[in-house]
Amino acid sequence: MNSKIKLIIAFALFSLPTFSQILNSDRLVSEDTIYKKWRSFVDVSFSSDKIKKSLLDGSSKIEINRYFKNNYILVSSINNDITFNGNDVIQNEGYAQIRYRDNDKHIWSNESFLQYQWNGALGMDYRKVIGSNVRKRLLENKKIDLYTGLGLFYETEQWNWSGVENSDQYNETPTLNRSLVRLNHYWKMAYKLNDNMDISAVSYFQLPLNKDIANLRWFFELNTYIKMTKSTSFVIHWDHTYDKYRLVPISNYYYSLNFGIQLKW
Repeated sequence: MNSKIKLIIAFALFSLPTFSQILNSDRLVSEDTIYKKWRSFVDVSFSSDKIKKSLLDGSSKIEINRYFKNNYILVSSINNDITFNGNDVIQNEGYAQIRYRDNDKHIWSNESFLQYQWNGALGMDYRKVIGSNVRKRLLENKKIDLYTGLGLFYETEQWNWSGVENSDQYNETPTLNRSLVRLNHYWKMAYKLNDNMDISAVSYFQLPLNKDIANLRWFFELNTYIKMTKSTSFVIHWDHTYDKYRLVPISNYYYSLNFGIQLKW
């Protein structure tokens, strides 16, 4: 296989977008022996095609962790995936999040979070979330850890009809708004296969605390990290969302399988 073909294959793999809710502090990896107050991670990908118009797709995630002596972390992260077809934006989704949580040192701990989310393809103008969980460590060793959490969050969101088929019939009400409190329960697992490969998974179960409490939102994510160099990893990402309680009539189920590159320092 010549070098040109290898380059094409590598570009095809690495240009697919990554969209991740799993924090790097959730992974089970060996930390540097030198104590650092700050750690940063960047996931990036880019692709370009030309048929009738130039199709450009870019994806990025930036995570900055601030470590404190009380064994807590302040995590700031932003993730954006955007696709252009010529001058038209055909996809723009992402989130910005701030989370204050335990650094896997306590059996019981509290975590609090703020998040702003958007998804132009589905018609979500925004979703704002503020909440808190009680977190319980169930298992922690050099190979595997397992955590669970239970809490509440307040959610306010605005949707339009751009993700709905035959959306013209809904023009009388251009946007829909809703605010509610949700029960939040999750499981988080990390497993270290060896020094060069680790897996992290998280599963969220969220229920509205109103008369429609049986309408579940289930988000599941699985990431596999394959170490390439000290500061570079290849990432295989899977996630899916099942949501029976959307404001607009779109599909209840969406999934994504992506590949990317992670840089850290």
